[in-house]
Amino acid sequence: MGLPIFAIGTVAAMLWAALHIQGTTRFVPEACANVASFLPAHVVGQDLAISQLVDAVCEHLASDSDGSSSSSSSSSRAQAPRKPLIISVHGPPGVGKTFTHTLLARALYNKDPAAAVDCPGEQCKGAKVLYGLNYLEGDRAGQLGQVRSAVLDHLRSAPNPLLVVEEYDKLDCDSRGLLRQLVRHPELANSSMSRAIVLLESNLGFLELEAMLTAAGGDKSQITPEAAESRLREVVLSAWRRPPACEALEDTLAFGAAVDFFLPFFPLTRPEITALMEMELRSRYGSRLEAAGGFLRPEPAALTWLVDRVDFAGGSYPIEGAKQVSTVCVKHVSRLVRKAQEELKAARSRGAAAHGHGQAHGQGHKDKGSGQQQHLHLQHHVGSVVVAAEYVLSVAPSGRELQLLPVEED
Repeated sequence: MGLPIFAIGTVAAMLWAALHIQGTTRFVPEACANVASFLPAHVVGQDLAISQLVDAVCEHLASDSDGSSSSSSSSSRAQAPRKPLIISVHGPPGVGKTFTHTLLARALYNKDPAAAVDCPGEQCKGAKVLYGLNYLEGDRAGQLGQVRSAVLDHLRSAPNPLLVVEEYDKLDCDSRGLLRQLVRHPELANSSMSRAIVLLESNLGFLELEAMLTAAGGDKSQITPEAAESRLREVVLSAWRRPPACEALEDTLAFGAAVDFFLPFFPLTRPEITALMEMELRSRYGSRLEAAGGFLRPEPAALTWLVDRVDFAGGSYPIEGAKQVSTVCVKHVSRLVRKAQEELKAARSRGAAAHGHGQAHGQGHKDKGSGQQQHLHLQHHVGSVVVAAEYVLSVAPSGRELQLLPVEED
């Protein structure tokens, strides 16, 4: 006898939960492949950092699956149990550090990272982000205790945690002590952190990275991972030794040694801002037009016009990174796209009404084509109004603004 309908529904719900909900605290089997494809496809201008991040994460995950951490491991591995993967990420604001850790969480905890829109959130419960550890002077000890409890509870409850600490270079002495203890002695969390990934993010070192990039003539491919890591490690250790010194020199050096990778997020260049601007136009505004039945085609001159509105402060790099890409588009493109959406919506309404009217009064005029052909024709011409599926974004004749015009039929 078959299962009752309600039982089948329950089984289906349990299977869905096993495939999706549990993955929000455990890295999915496809995690390495996800990271290797998802991050490079979405992060612009940071090839050096992303390639190292992909390799580091995949190697970290592989060490559990290839038996290197099993009971049959060598005696040296048994004496030195695996530690969390700890990565220090550096660069100026707006160059992709936060974006990258968000993409990483989506790739680690979801079979389809592109569909994981609630992340951080329900679809990435294993990820926790600390946005700086600054406290009110009156209750510093109490707040630090709360943060410590929250971090430890998360590490114990998530089998495969991803912990992100933003602006970690600005930690006060107490917070730094908490972080140092966690990094150097993860066993104190009273849980297995062998698969944990810890990202320490900071703006520290961005001037040094800019100087390296300028010395390389703006060619990031000329900068080696070793050169960037050496410079960043030096900057971090020097910063942590400035007064007030919270720890002995050996503790600072031991903390630096616990960090596996120092990843450089360089300033963005003008060609990279141009690429980001094109991605913004196609993903945000192009998708809106497509939903209304249209297609957005930006002309190269329009892209150049938009990039010229980004503040480079007279230098080679934008002072706010990619932040202005979205705001420039809001100022100069969003209204044009809304107007085009309204035109397409009105055209569809008039076309549908005309099509219905034609059906009501007979469909015997074969010389004018079928009803379907008439409907397609009305998507382009509605009376004297021309509405095209393709809209071209170009610079207006005045040069002071953009225009979004439909492509008329011949």
